[in-house]
Amino acid sequence: MARDLAQHINSVPSKQREQLREMAVHLVRDEVVIAPPVERGGERRTDAFNPFAIGIPLILAGGVLSILFPPVGLLLFAAAAVTMAWGVLSVLLSSGGN
Repeated sequence: MARDLAQHINSVPSKQREQLREMAVHLVRDEVVIAPPVERGGERRTDAFNPFAIGIPLILAGGVLSILFPPVGLLLFAAAAVTMAWGVLSVLLSSGGN
């Protein structure tokens, strides 16, 4: 559309080109409406934090550290179990409400 408009403006005599160009610019400015941003109140983000995914590296770190420092490794295993259970429960409880 812009090319067609430019071709039409360029086809008229040079005295009228500036006036037509200004009219076209004003028409486009007047027709473009900037809408205010839509607020999304009440929507819940489900992809912000995944506790099950946090448990996976905790298991790996617990496996390595249980060889070097057994109490720390066992603590990481326990933390992994808690976060993975949290992740599974949050999915089950959120899908049950829908």
